[in-house]
Amino acid sequence: MDEQLRSALDDIQSAIRRFEADGVIDDDERAQLRTLADKLGAALDDPDEHDGLTDHLDEAAIRFEGNHPTVAAVIRSAVDTLTGLGM
Repeated sequence: MDEQLRSALDDIQSAIRRFEADGVIDDDERAQLRTLADKLGAALDDPDEHDGLTDHLDEAAIRFEGNHPTVAAVIRSAVDTLTGLGM
């Protein structure tokens, strides 16, 4: 289970780096993505941090959908992974 969660975290972190390099996201959006990555990292370290994580990620995907569908797709992939893990 931790391996799949780690994969979701890696995907979001890779996306952050890619979108930063491309200049696709602004500072506020970058901060939002980093917050998501931090929450996933915390979930790896402490199982109690899983509560509400999927909902938080799903809300973020909705926020990014209009302006950044690729970012939203990465977040939704993480949501799908977590849902598959029963979170």
